[in-house]
Amino acid sequence: MTVSRISSAEIPIPARAGTVWSVLSDLESYPAWNPFIRKAEGGRRREARWRLELTLNGRSYLTLRVQVTCWEPGRRLTWRGGLARPHLLTGCHDVRIIETRQGVSLVQAQTFAGLLAPGLFPWLRPRLQARCAEMNEALREEVARRLAETA
Repeated sequence: MTVSRISSAEIPIPARAGTVWSVLSDLESYPAWNPFIRKAEGGRRREARWRLELTLNGRSYLTLRVQVTCWEPGRRLTWRGGLARPHLLTGCHDVRIIETRQGVSLVQAQTFAGLLAPGLFPWLRPRLQARCAEMNEALREEVARRLAETA
């Protein structure tokens, strides 16, 4: 089985891990700030099933059903899902919040496996890297907006 890794640039966020997590885990607010995951529905716990509405180009939407595989408040959120049949294409999306002296670093990474991964990887890589970078920036801006509201 072929595995390919795609990861966005790490982005610093001048806030505490709990504040970043509160925005990341507030699924209902995604349509207001998230340019990549326009809609997210599901339970907030490990093994929950989520319905995600994604866009790779800012215009067309793709609905995916995924399962949360890691739910560590303030630290890590991971989900896994597949297109068609799992052996054809399976993706794992990992978001990590790493504490630093200046706040946190937010890192998103994606891993794909399956028979279609080698052919789709060259097409997916630049699109997903761009969308993850846009989501990182939007998350940083939403954290700043919420902090300003409470100041």
